[in-house]
Amino acid sequence: MTAPLSGPARLRRGACTLALTLLGVLPSALWAQPRFDLHSTQTRLPTTVLPSRVQLVLDVDPDRDTFSGEVTIHLRARQAVPAIVLHAQGLQSDSAQLQQGRTTRRLKVQPEESTATWRLTPQDGRPIATGVYRLHLRYRGEVQRSGEGLFRADFRVQGRPARTLATQLQAVHARSVLPVFDEPVFRAVFDIAVRAPAGYQVLSNMPLLSAQPEGAAVLHRFAPTPAMPSYLLAVAVGQYDVLEDRAHGLPLRIFTAPGKREQARFAMQATQQVLPFYASYFGRPFMLPKLDQVAVPAGRQGAMEDWGLISYTEGALLFDPARSSPRTQRRVFSIVAHEIAHQWFGNLVSVAGWDEIWLNEAFATWMANKASAHFHPEWQTVLRERLGLQRTMARDATSATRAIRSGPVSESSVFEVFDGITYDKGGAVLSMLEQWIGPQAFQRGMASYMAERAYKPATAGDLWFHMGRGTGLPVAEVAASWTNQPGLPLISVTTTCEAGTTVLNLRQSRHAQGEPLEGGPWQVPVRVARGTDERSLMLKTASGRFELPGCPEEPLRANAGGLGYYVVAYDAAHRARLAAAFATLPPADRVALLSDSFALASSGLQPMVDHLRLLAALPEVQGSGRAVLISLALAQWMALDTALHGSAVQAPLRAAGRALFGPELAHLGWQPAAGEDTEISGLRASLIRVLASLDDEAVITQARQRLAAALAPQGGGLATSIRGAVIAAVGVQASAAEFEALLAAFEATESQEERWVLLAGLSAGRDVQQARRLLEQALNPRLPPDIRSAIPGTVGGNPLHSSMSYDFVVQHWDTLQGLAGSGPFGGRNWLLPDAAASAHDPAVAARLLQDQARLAGAAGASTAARVAQVIQQRHRLREREAGPLAPVLAGWR
Repeated sequence: MTAPLSGPARLRRGACTLALTLLGVLPSALWAQPRFDLHSTQTRLPTTVLPSRVQLVLDVDPDRDTFSGEVTIHLRARQAVPAIVLHAQGLQSDSAQLQQGRTTRRLKVQPEESTATWRLTPQDGRPIATGVYRLHLRYRGEVQRSGEGLFRADFRVQGRPARTLATQLQAVHARSVLPVFDEPVFRAVFDIAVRAPAGYQVLSNMPLLSAQPEGAAVLHRFAPTPAMPSYLLAVAVGQYDVLEDRAHGLPLRIFTAPGKREQARFAMQATQQVLPFYASYFGRPFMLPKLDQVAVPAGRQGAMEDWGLISYTEGALLFDPARSSPRTQRRVFSIVAHEIAHQWFGNLVSVAGWDEIWLNEAFATWMANKASAHFHPEWQTVLRERLGLQRTMARDATSATRAIRSGPVSESSVFEVFDGITYDKGGAVLSMLEQWIGPQAFQRGMASYMAERAYKPATAGDLWFHMGRGTGLPVAEVAASWTNQPGLPLISVTTTCEAGTTVLNLRQSRHAQGEPLEGGPWQVPVRVARGTDERSLMLKTASGRFELPGCPEEPLRANAGGLGYYVVAYDAAHRARLAAAFATLPPADRVALLSDSFALASSGLQPMVDHLRLLAALPEVQGSGRAVLISLALAQWMALDTALHGSAVQAPLRAAGRALFGPELAHLGWQPAAGEDTEISGLRASLIRVLASLDDEAVITQARQRLAAALAPQGGGLATSIRGAVIAAVGVQASAAEFEALLAAFEATESQEERWVLLAGLSAGRDVQQARRLLEQALNPRLPPDIRSAIPGTVGGNPLHSSMSYDFVVQHWDTLQGLAGSGPFGGRNWLLPDAAASAHDPAVAARLLQDQARLAGAAGASTAARVAQVIQQRHRLREREAGPLAPVLAGWR
C-alpha cells in the first residue's frame, strides 16, 4: 500500500541495561531479531488449525448494497480442538458445516464482535480431532462506501452515473468479505469465482478460466492463486476501457473508466520498465501469469498491491498529457514502481505480522526510489528524498514517535503503523545501510532472502541473516539499533589539526525538538568527506575519536552524500566555513546542510537567524541540484510562515520571502522553454504557489490572467506544468466570481486528479465565507466520499480557517467518519488532526487530544499525539524566534 501518510513507543530498560547504555555498550539481547518460527509468532487466531486452500464464490451486483458468499476452507487441525476460530466482521451466517471424508457435522456459529471472529463449535458437542477437513460456510455481507472491504464507487462518465465495485482488504478487511484466517502469517491458495450481472467485466488476482452464463448473471471462475495472505485477495467489477501490452512476454493490462484508456499509457510504460528491472535485481522474475492494474475512479485512497491485480485511485495511475503536470508524471511512476515492488516485497515474501510491516513498505519505498533514479536521473530523486524526509525526521525528534519495529500491533490501531516512520524512515535507513554494506553485497543479500523466503512469511531476522552472510559485517546488530528504538541521532562534529593530522571528534545524542529525550546510542555509519576524499566511520558509542590524514583547507562534511538518517551539528567555526563554501559544495551535501540547519534552528539548537543567513546565500548556488535546493528552501519558508501566522513578524517574513524568491521566478519566467528540464518546470510552479501565498500581487495578477486557460477543457494553451499553480495562486485572493468558477469546476469534473487540483486552489483563500462554502461541500452527496472527508483537513491546512474547520469536523463527526473509513490515508483518525494541523496554540493541542479520545477512541491516540507535538513545537518556535527575527527581516534586501 502506498501513500505517503503511531504513537509514543520507547524501549523499556532495566537499571542494568541503562547503565550499559550510558557506558556506550548495547547488550546484544536488546537488539535480538529472531528468524521466523510459527511456534513463537504472536497471532490473534490459534495456530492449532491452519488453512491451506480457500474456495470462494461471491455473488455481487454494483446496484445492490449487499452481497452473498459461499466459501470452502481446506484446513488441518494440528491437534484436537473444541472449536475452529476464524475472522469475520459484519457478516451474517446462513449455514456452517465441517466435512471430513463423507462425514458432515453441523457447526454452531458464535460471533464475537470485540475480536471480529466467529467461533465454530460442533453441534454434537464432540471435539474436532487432529486431521484434514473442509469447512463450508454460506453467509451475507454489506457493500461499503468508504473505500475498504468490498466497496462501491459512484462516478460519472460524460455526465451519466456509473458504478464499480472494488476491494481494499489490507490490513483487516478481508474478514468483511469472507470468513477467513485474516492475518499475514496464514498463507493459503485462493480459488475465486464471482457471479455478477451480465454486461460487467470481472477481474481478480489470476487469469480468467471461464465465464458461464447463469440467467441474467455470469459466473466468472479464475485460476488458483499461489499461497498468499488473505489481505491480497482482489476483486473488481465494472465497465472498463483496457490498455493492453506485454513486458518480456508477460501480459499486461490497465483498466480505466470508459474514455480514460489513453491516460494509462505512461503507467504502462513505467510498468514495462520496472518489471524486468526488479526481476534482474531480485534474481527472480514476476511470478504470476499476468499483471493487471485498475484505476478506481472514486472512493479509494492511495493504491494497493494485490497480487496480480493492483488497484489505484485514479490520480495515482493516470496521466493526461493535456492537463496533468510533470509532478503527476513523477507521482505515477513512483507509485507504480512502489506497488510493483510489493509483488516481491509483501506478496512473494510476506511479513509474519503487522509489527513487521516495514519489511513491505520501507523496501517498496526504497526500491521505487531506486527505479526512479535509474530510469529518470533528470528527476534528481536522491536529492529530493530529503525534502519528504524532513517532516518525518521532525516527528521522530519528538516523544510522539515510535520505533520502526515497535512491538506487537493491535488490530484496532494497525493503520497507525502505515506512516512516515515505516515508509520514509524505513526507506532512508535502508539507503544508509546499503551505502555502508556496499550496493553489490546488499543486492546479493536481497536475492538470497527472496530465494529462501519465497512463498513464506519472514521477519527482520530473516532479512539481516541473508544480508550479513559473506560480508563480514555485523549487519543484524547495526540494523537493529535503527529499527528497534525510536528517534534519530544528533551527530556533533568538531575537528582539530594535530601534527598534520585531522582529529575528528564525533558525539551522538538523541535529537529532540522539545525537551531532551532518552535513547541511543545508535551504531552510526557516518560518511565523511573532504574534497573528493570520502570514507565511512562507524560510531558505535556515545562518542568517538578518529584520525584522518592531513589538514586540508576544505571543511570536513559529515553525512557526505546525504544518505544518513541523522542530523549533523557542527561547531560555530566549522559551520561558518561550510556556509562560506556553500555554493561550491556537492549538491547532496548542500541539501543535507540546509535540511540540518533548519532542523537545528527549529529545535532551538542554533538561532533561526543563522539559518536565514544560509538561505540568503541561495542566489549564489548554480548548477546541478539548484532547483531541489530552492524547493527545500521554499518548504522551509512556508513552515516558518505557518509558525509565525498572526504574529508581528509575519508581514516582514513574507516581504523577505518575496525579495528572496521573486527574482527566481522573474529569471525563469512564466513560459517554459522548449526542452526544459522538468526540475525547472517544477520549480517554476512551486515559486508561483509560494509567492502567491506570500502576497506577491504581481504573481497573483499574472495568475488571474491565466485562470480562464487553466479551466479550459484542453488547458487553453497553458503549460500543464503551471496549471495547478495558477489555480492555487488565484485561490489565495479569489474574487467572488473566481471562487464560483473554481467551485463549479470542482463539482462538475469527472477526474479525480482534477478534483484535488481544484480543491487546493479553493482551500488557499483568505475569505472566511468562501472557506465556509467549501466546508459545506463535505456534505455534498454528489462528491466521492474520499474527497468529502478530505475537505475539512484541506481547509484546516490554512491557519486562517483551522479553528472553523476543526469545529466543522466536531459538529459533523458522524457523517465524516463514516465517509473516511479506517484507512491510513485520510481515515477517520486523521479528521481532527488534519483540521488542527496548522495551529500554533497549545490550547488547541490539548483540545485535540481530548476530542480525539472522545470521538475516535484509543485507536487514534497516536495520530493526535504527533500533531499535538507539532503544534507545541510551533508554539515554542514562535516564542523563541519572533523577537530575534524581527530586525533581520526588517532589514532584508
